[in-house]
Amino acid sequence: MYHRVGSPLARSIVRGQYVLPALFRAQLTDLLAQGYRPLPARDLLASPAQATGHFSVTFDDGYASIATHAAPILAELGVPATVFVVVGSIGQTNTWDQRLGDCVERLLNLDELRTLAAAGFEIASHSLSHAHLTQLTAPALREEIAGARQRLEDQLGHPVTGFAYPYGEWDARARAMVIEAGYSYAMSTQKGTLGGPLDRFTLPRLNMRWNTVGPLLTWKIRLATRADGVRKTGS
Repeated sequence: MYHRVGSPLARSIVRGQYVLPALFRAQLTDLLAQGYRPLPARDLLASPAQATGHFSVTFDDGYASIATHAAPILAELGVPATVFVVVGSIGQTNTWDQRLGDCVERLLNLDELRTLAAAGFEIASHSLSHAHLTQLTAPALREEIAGARQRLEDQLGHPVTGFAYPYGEWDARARAMVIEAGYSYAMSTQKGTLGGPLDRFTLPRLNMRWNTVGPLLTWKIRLATRADGVRKTGS
């Protein structure tokens, strides 16, 4: 799971979310060198057996740096990716971060999203406004999840099958709404891999930060695999 690719802005309060382009390339090259093969999230989940030995690159929020910095590297390496966009903020800025004191950053606009989709990116939903879903009324929750899917499909002109929970927050109501809205899967921020027992609507991910490369990347994969074991035992 990535957020921003590029140099950290001096006043950012989430500098750890930024991954320098050279490091981004190194992380992907490292995974490929270890024998992992890339697939978009929607294809990786088509068959549970495909998860073994594969990885998916996902981006939350839909920052413009995906088009300017990440996409050329992904194309060069032949690695597809999934972008979870805040549907109501397409072409705008990261207002949810700004409310917490973070810097203003531009988000991908519709033309950029269509270009990425034409290049093989999966464009998926990250809710309508990046709200805390567990705090919403039933009508507001429906708009954030089902309304976001309908609007994004109308804008892109093709089905949207994936969802990622803002802040990684979900509960039984949010999960049920994702299913009712017609999504095929949903991503959380829980640490883990797709090698363990899977709930397609609360899938785990590995958070890729500015220093996740080489031995640290291998270590994080091992920790994520151990987390799969914890879910198996129910502890």
